[in-house]
Amino acid sequence: MKTLASPVPVLSGLFAVAVLAGMDALIKEVSGSHATGQVVFLRYLFGAAALVIVALVTRAQPPTLGTMKRAGVRAIFILSTAFLFFKTLTLLPLAEAVAVSFTAPFFMVIASRFMLGEPVPPRALGAIAVGFSGVVVMLAGRIGDGSLSGVPLGYATGIGCSVTYALAMVMTRKDSGHDPVIAMVLAQNATATVFSAPIGFAVWTAPSTETTLLFAGVGLLGTLGHLAFAWAYAHAPASRLAPLEFTSFLWAAVFGLVFFGEMPTIATFLGALLIVSACLAVFRKTEAPA
Repeated sequence: MKTLASPVPVLSGLFAVAVLAGMDALIKEVSGSHATGQVVFLRYLFGAAALVIVALVTRAQPPTLGTMKRAGVRAIFILSTAFLFFKTLTLLPLAEAVAVSFTAPFFMVIASRFMLGEPVPPRALGAIAVGFSGVVVMLAGRIGDGSLSGVPLGYATGIGCSVTYALAMVMTRKDSGHDPVIAMVLAQNATATVFSAPIGFAVWTAPSTETTLLFAGVGLLGTLGHLAFAWAYAHAPASRLAPLEFTSFLWAAVFGLVFFGEMPTIATFLGALLIVSACLAVFRKTEAPA
């Protein structure tokens, strides 16, 4: 039952955000020594392995053929998202890459209009415009300080990641009515592993023991984060939990500074503030009663 009374779903959501931000930091670390294709493949391979263990321990219902077919379609967009975001992490500071990815809700509103027939209030379009102005602010800051090496491509892959993620999430909303959470996520990881294997092996370089452990950590953190989010959304309304995802910018700023020596610029903070404010406005306007 979804309720506003208990703080536990909110705590679960905050835990999920922190865990997934940690996963992003690990991915940025391993991306420095391995090609993006291999990073994507191993992320989903270890993620699938972790989910198999969870499914066995909890005796969860295994994926059906229908679940696998639906996951196979989603996997195309999930893999596109992973490739684009992991590439973005190699081109932009962690906090900046996460801030650009916050544009995904804008594309989700548009995708929901065409794929689910959901209405888009006119005021939401104004909020989306404000949100994209935040991207312009961050990019202008980069132009101002002259640090443009790889930045245009990083912003292009970041925006592309937001588009494919939005499509994947809208498809997940459609499929969630058919499949149990663990079965759905396991099928998604399994199909993504199979689809990404050819590219992963084509660019394969043998990881060290330390790097293999980092990849295992990526799979574990990804599994914990997604399951924690799934539990939270099953016990509280989306309008209460969705804003929690924006706390990932704070985690990204901390992890970026501590592990990579990246200090977010004022333009990054201002741009992120505009994007987050616009996202919150979009959530309010799209969920308000007609």
